[in-house]
Amino acid sequence: MIAALGLSFVVSTALGALLLRTAWPGDAAGRPWPLLVALGAGLGAGVSAVLLFLWMLAFGPTRGFALAEVGLVMLLVVVAFRAGRRPAAGPAPEGGQSNSRLLPLLVAGFLVTLSAAAAAFVSTLRQHPHGQWDAWMNWDMRARMFFRGGEAWRNAFSATFPWSHPDYPVLVPSLVARSWLYAGAETLLGPALVAATFTFGAVALLASALAALRSTSQGLLAGMVLLSTPFFILHGTSLYADVPLAFFFLATMVCLALDARQGEATTRFAVLAGVAAGLAMWTKNEGVLFSLAVGAGLIVAGGRDWAATRRRLRGFGSGLLPLLLLVASFKIAFAPPNDLLSTLDVQRTFGRLTSAHRYYLVIQAYTTHIASFGGNGFGSAVWVLAAYLLGLGVSGTDASRRWLRMAAIALMLLLAGHFMVFVSMADELARLLDSSLDRLLLQIWPSALFLFFMLVRTPEEASTGPLLIGRTIDQH
Repeated sequence: MIAALGLSFVVSTALGALLLRTAWPGDAAGRPWPLLVALGAGLGAGVSAVLLFLWMLAFGPTRGFALAEVGLVMLLVVVAFRAGRRPAAGPAPEGGQSNSRLLPLLVAGFLVTLSAAAAAFVSTLRQHPHGQWDAWMNWDMRARMFFRGGEAWRNAFSATFPWSHPDYPVLVPSLVARSWLYAGAETLLGPALVAATFTFGAVALLASALAALRSTSQGLLAGMVLLSTPFFILHGTSLYADVPLAFFFLATMVCLALDARQGEATTRFAVLAGVAAGLAMWTKNEGVLFSLAVGAGLIVAGGRDWAATRRRLRGFGSGLLPLLLLVASFKIAFAPPNDLLSTLDVQRTFGRLTSAHRYYLVIQAYTTHIASFGGNGFGSAVWVLAAYLLGLGVSGTDASRRWLRMAAIALMLLLAGHFMVFVSMADELARLLDSSLDRLLLQIWPSALFLFFMLVRTPEEASTGPLLIGRTIDQH
């Protein structure tokens, strides 16, 4: 059974890596393989989830899917081999090569932190192998309905048990059911494998992306910060969809940063960013708001350069569109009304929007939860990072100012959108803030770290150059 589950992971990762290898522009500076594998692990899992849902629509949740998916990967291997495209070296880091004396210390620190995080992850899963409440009543329950339901698998979206949120997208349940199809039986190791893939895949993606775009030391530092966020690691063991969603948010930002690096040479990274945002929509409803925020960020950050803005939007939209159509079809054909949206009416919504007390409660909750985010028992990592930025300063050779503006605008719009959802839709506002705000912050935490470490100077820059605060150099 363990070998079969391992095969399911290898197949989805190979699927993502092979698709990325094919899509990676041939005239790019190179294909950094750690980044390609880290990005491919999550995107491949997302594509596998979509393929399984389409397979269920056509044939039902039969075991024939695993054989068909393995065949697809073998076909892609043949296509890649026949293409004979040799991967070039990875792009040179903007921040300069890592200091040879500092790098061994950072590698050792990263490995120690990774070992501690992995031990905490495994220990918590052994204590709570079924995850937490939302996994019981939604994600894994729906996976069991897929796996056991046969021709009646569509009953998983019945409105007769609205407390289970049957309107939610089904990437996570599909992946859990997929792991059981490979294993041939239900096993608690299936959802654990899905959780580990996205939890540690997000760490690998953050570290490898910064290693390719900035420097190895910068990637290791960012990876250690994410691994040292207890709430991120422990929430991964809850078997919820928030950590997978955080991966796809981060993947979108990474692909758009790669697009900014390439400039006008290609739109393929913008397309990949659209695919990642679409997979976020297929993971949780918050992915729709994220996609809108990214689109708005691209428009606002583009300024008067309409040609570049249109190019990025076309690429992003072309990658997003197939998954947008899938989500829309799911909402129309399968999903019952959303529990928050079903409570909306003009009079009630107007009353909520004009209630000063509701704004006060949400502002107070935002301030409190951000100030204590991370669950480390001391205080928020935000203050440590702020001090780090003041100490090292802003990079003078960072990614383009336009990408930095886009990422910052998108994340701020996402937080603002959640703010207005709380104000306008929540019946039990205090309870909802207490139960969900930390998870909403967790969803953007890896992306916020990526933005931060793209902005701040690397240790090598700090040791050789003057302190820069308040400016970056726009390379494109």
